[in-house]
Amino acid sequence: MKSDKSNTHQPLLLDLVTMNEKGQVVIPADARALINLRAGDKMLIMMHPSKEGLILIKPDGLEKYAKQMLEKLSDIKSDN
Repeated sequence: MKSDKSNTHQPLLLDLVTMNEKGQVVIPADARALINLRAGDKMLIMMHPSKEGLILIKPDGLEKYAKQMLEKLSDIKSDN
């Protein structure tokens, strides 16, 4: 696993996976452990804006990120 925890807002390169003929990939154990991902957990799958990849995120993680973005937007608007 390759990761750089110096900036938590930058994607971390964790591993290389291969998709099988059924379209399945295995999320490596180290990557699952980093986000406390367990069997049965739900994940949202989104297309990356470049249309060159996919993003997996826990629903509560996306909700937390959206709230942070809205707070920052609110702060910016109140400064103007």
